[in-house]
Amino acid sequence: MYKLRHLNFGSVTLPAHPGKFCSSLENLNFISVLHPSSCTQDILGRLPSLQTLRVHENLSSYQFMLSNSLCALLRVESLKLVNERTIVSQPSSMVPPEYQFPPRLVELSLSNTELRDDPMPTLEKLPHLQVLKLKKNSFIDRKLVCSAGGFPSLKVLHLKSMFWLEEWTMKNDAWPKLESLIINPCAYLKILPEELWRIKSFTKLELWWPRFELREKLRKFEDKEQYHIQIYPYGM
Repeated sequence: MYKLRHLNFGSVTLPAHPGKFCSSLENLNFISVLHPSSCTQDILGRLPSLQTLRVHENLSSYQFMLSNSLCALLRVESLKLVNERTIVSQPSSMVPPEYQFPPRLVELSLSNTELRDDPMPTLEKLPHLQVLKLKKNSFIDRKLVCSAGGFPSLKVLHLKSMFWLEEWTMKNDAWPKLESLIINPCAYLKILPEELWRIKSFTKLELWWPRFELREKLRKFEDKEQYHIQIYPYGM
């Protein structure tokens, strides 16, 4: 399997490496979906060409091991983490400061991770991140805070099914390259940060089910055509 580049299963568990001189799978650059139990430093460390990784299942049981392994993936540019619980009563909350990510990461998607705290202080330090998707209760706090100079390369931010998001603040010079923002839904979000409108590259805003106050403010916004503001399902 030396020439294998693309591995796509519903869920796959890789065994421990058979020996340190074995070179199979060293050209593999795509894996979906890998069970977190296989995300050990030994297994992932022997995949030097890996660029895209999708990990599903109960991540909270493996978060320390997973974090230590992910930060060593020097070539990974696209990462998707989906937390799936098999037992409803099983605790699943994860702690963002304990997570480290591949240093060259360009695209990151988190789903159902139920992070206890705002993940932005951790994620905004990723220098090459261009696409960030936070989906389905990826964190359970009601507040997002973005620091000055954070997310220096981010172009697309997609917040999906983060039902309890209520407050969002950002400092000057955050997200200097942001182009597109999608929030679906934003039923509790009271207001968008004023700093958004100062980003020269920002040209697309898509909101689903915004609360009445926010929708009315955007209806009266003088530059709404400049930013291609779309509100669903009502439209503007």
